[in-house]
Amino acid sequence: MFDDRIVFESPGKLPGQVKPNNIRHTHFSRNPKIAAFLKAYHFVKEFGEGFDRICREQEANGANVPSFRTDEFILKITVPKVTDNSSVRTEKLIESEQKVTEKLIENHQKLIEKLIEKAARQGDRLTENRKSILRLVMDDPYISKADLSKLVGVSVAAISANIEVMRGKYLRRVGPDKGGFWEIIE
Repeated sequence: MFDDRIVFESPGKLPGQVKPNNIRHTHFSRNPKIAAFLKAYHFVKEFGEGFDRICREQEANGANVPSFRTDEFILKITVPKVTDNSSVRTEKLIESEQKVTEKLIENHQKLIEKLIEKAARQGDRLTENRKSILRLVMDDPYISKADLSKLVGVSVAAISANIEVMRGKYLRRVGPDKGGFWEIIE
């Protein structure tokens, strides 16, 4: 370990057809059985993803990608230090959060549409209050009836009545009133 980098040394050289210029996208297992075991037990997502993932992380944090050098029969991999690029990371984090929020809103809307279609097939009608309850439950499965009442703008009794109409068809309670949570039934 150095102040500006970490150097890994490994006996041997890059395996098979793997070269410094194709390592990000070329896969070669020295021991395919160990690789298959690691994938089967979810220690790795994809074969050959590790180095590409390291490079993506380095690039996302504004650092150079690792470099390779072979001295004698020793492979040396140098991973540069990530400098404080907090403004770049903050922008990327905000961008990422926006994408996640947009995707979540899109998924919630699709689920509401599915529930409306389900209600129509069953001869039910999801009122605006019931749709609001379902949206709020999707956002916070632990939400209380009192909080639902405040957010929907109706009494706790009206919330309870709407929930009873939807219970077992579109909504279920998992666990006790205190400490349990709501679950949407698709």
